[in-house]
Amino acid sequence: MSLRFHVPVPGDRPAVSEAVFAAGARENDAAFANLFLLREKYGTELCTENRMLLRRYGRSVRVGSFGFPLGDGDLKQAVSLLYADAEERGIPFRMTLLTKAQCCRLEALFPGSFTFAPMPDYTEYLYLQENLAALRGSRYHGKRNHIAQFWRACPEAYIQPLVAENADIAVSIAERWLKARNTPDDPSLLFELSCIKEAAANWDALALTGLLLYDGMEPVGMTVVSEISAGIFDIHFEKVVPEYPHAWPVVVNEMAKCLSGAEYLNREEDLGESGMRSSKQSYRPDLLNEKYTAQWRGEEP
Repeated sequence: MSLRFHVPVPGDRPAVSEAVFAAGARENDAAFANLFLLREKYGTELCTENRMLLRRYGRSVRVGSFGFPLGDGDLKQAVSLLYADAEERGIPFRMTLLTKAQCCRLEALFPGSFTFAPMPDYTEYLYLQENLAALRGSRYHGKRNHIAQFWRACPEAYIQPLVAENADIAVSIAERWLKARNTPDDPSLLFELSCIKEAAANWDALALTGLLLYDGMEPVGMTVVSEISAGIFDIHFEKVVPEYPHAWPVVVNEMAKCLSGAEYLNREEDLGESGMRSSKQSYRPDLLNEKYTAQWRGEEP
């Protein structure tokens, strides 16, 4: 049977979320907001078949690969369907951004049929909500100092929920952040800004939440978040205007406090960038979600 893949649209969220929640997924590429916002970058297509979410990619680093099937359906059948799709299109069967647990499940179902290779630049950083909300202990001493400096310097500062009606303010903060960069014309940064604008335009449809940080009447920081699966939240975007460097940990800490029902916050991968890696490590991750590719080398399943 031929699978009916299509480019994600906001209306896909209920079906996608049902499968992702059933799988208890923690990875950020399973978040519906990412599937939708990054659809053009990765040539993302999806379909749901027998209670399983199937994903395939046609561009960039994910070109010619599939995501791990998610849901509570028959995993072996779902993998076989993806194999058949690859055969039909005349491409090697390859899966990308798999967790270690997902690799183990494939090996158990198809012994010796896959080769696995690590993707170190795509390891995700996950943090217990309670740790980022409390920032207790010596390992967070520096973060608490920055936060204290911010509140001392900005006694009139406060936070406000980020909702559809004020999402344009988050866009303006991102624009100010980008304008102050050394390379404001960097294509990757411009693409990120376009994603933030599209997120603002589809706020409720993507089930986004977040917060704004103000100093008096001036908006100075923002973060955009969505729930991947029960208790697992993805931090999609964080931005602070350049005049308020101590506001970064304030945004992280206040968002964690607001997500009191969460277990883990996924702050995504560092993509091999040293500055981003240092920043993510400075918040002391509680879980490193390593990623792998899986290349088929067996007989037809």
